[in-house]
Amino acid sequence: MKPKVLRANLIRKIRTQQLFNTDDHVLVAVSGGQDSLRLLRWLTEGDLPQDVQPKVSAVYINHQLRQDAAEEETFVRHVFANTPNLVSNTIERLHWDEVPTVSVEEQARDKRYNVMFRVAKNIGANMIVTAHHLNDQVETILYKLTRGSRLEQLTGMPAKQRLTNELQLVRPFLDLSKADLRELVKEPVQEWIDDYTNDDQKYARNRLRHAVIPDLQQINQQAMMHIIDFAKELTAIQALAAPQIDQYVLDLEQGTLDWSLPPAQLVLILQKWLQNHQILDVKNRQLEQAVQLMKNKNTATGTVQLQGNNKLVRDHKNLLLLKG
Repeated sequence: MKPKVLRANLIRKIRTQQLFNTDDHVLVAVSGGQDSLRLLRWLTEGDLPQDVQPKVSAVYINHQLRQDAAEEETFVRHVFANTPNLVSNTIERLHWDEVPTVSVEEQARDKRYNVMFRVAKNIGANMIVTAHHLNDQVETILYKLTRGSRLEQLTGMPAKQRLTNELQLVRPFLDLSKADLRELVKEPVQEWIDDYTNDDQKYARNRLRHAVIPDLQQINQQAMMHIIDFAKELTAIQALAAPQIDQYVLDLEQGTLDWSLPPAQLVLILQKWLQNHQILDVKNRQLEQAVQLMKNKNTATGTVQLQGNNKLVRDHKNLLLLKG
């Protein structure tokens, strides 16, 4: 796709999906890698139409987990110093009581977002913007599928989601491939820092990126787009099904749910019901036990233990949630 068309399509998406506009103040999450640097340049080089040009600040977070962390921080300081039209720039360092050896990516992400929340609040930004692109979206969908995530998680990352009452997360590049980003900015990004841990295939996402997805593309060159199309269709199906599921949840709360429905449908209803009550750490195995309990014609009572001392309790035709 020609760069001019690429840029025009992205601007059209921003307007159609109302990702941001001139009244917004966005905080760009910069890592030192080429994708986030292209995002920063695209937002600050002054070529966006006035109606979608937000105020722009930037944040870099040094995780202090890699040997080249100091070098990367120095590089990003130089980038910030030479980036025009920045309202503010912030560099923060993460501190660890003990350097993690398991779930490193998840722990680092949690700490990173906590810092970005604080920085956004301090500078008055109402949006955090990240450079996640189509390749990242495919990795996310496959990762969630492999881990056995719930249906709604297989739709991938949304382009815009609310984090708090005052803060939203925006991912404008989800329809663009990593290769597309090279064509997006008018002045090419010449320097960046490659995160060498991204090549370490002991991490699940790296294995997907370097081994699984290339193998899928050997089967079909359009494999990534087919995965994206699957996620979009799943999103549409969920939107159509949502009113019916909400009605079933209401039936459940009123004690009139038809427990003769197929078990897989009842599990989805229980998921939604518990989600409404902020009970998120529930395994499908536990929900399947609750369904079996309610379908059992030989008993009128019983209990399924959940995490955190929460319980699902059968009382004749009613299923009750008792919070611990």
